[in-house]
Amino acid sequence: MKPSDFQKTVQCRFENCLKKVVRSVVKDYYKELNRRKNREMFFCELPEITVENLAVWDDYETDYTLFNVCGTDIRVLDDELAEALKRLSERNREHLLMYYFLEMSDKEIGELLNIDRTTSFRTRKKSLDEICKLLKELKKDE
Repeated sequence: MKPSDFQKTVQCRFENCLKKVVRSVVKDYYKELNRRKNREMFFCELPEITVENLAVWDDYETDYTLFNVCGTDIRVLDDELAEALKRLSERNREHLLMYYFLEMSDKEIGELLNIDRTTSFRTRKKSLDEICKLLKELKKDE
């Protein structure tokens, strides 16, 4: 039995409607791909600093060496630096830790330890020279 003209018309309209829907879906798909291309990027294309900010690093107490200065625990991560600090005298170590880790000025250190500002400066400078020498020795031993 042959389809009537009415059935052919309905079938053509239905097929036309389906084609419109498929075209619209394909158009939306390409729009979405283009949007993603403009707004998204691969992790390998991200700048190093951004990846560092996204990373989560485990932090364990055993990774640090603790030094107590003025009632404050100072955590030093670098093993070579911690070893060199341990080899310094307590006075020299305290001067360096107060200046570089507690961000105290020579004047503040002098007031805290009841010494002159220039003495504090000289002690810190001597300690810094000594720790540089110790770090060089530690590197040579490796």
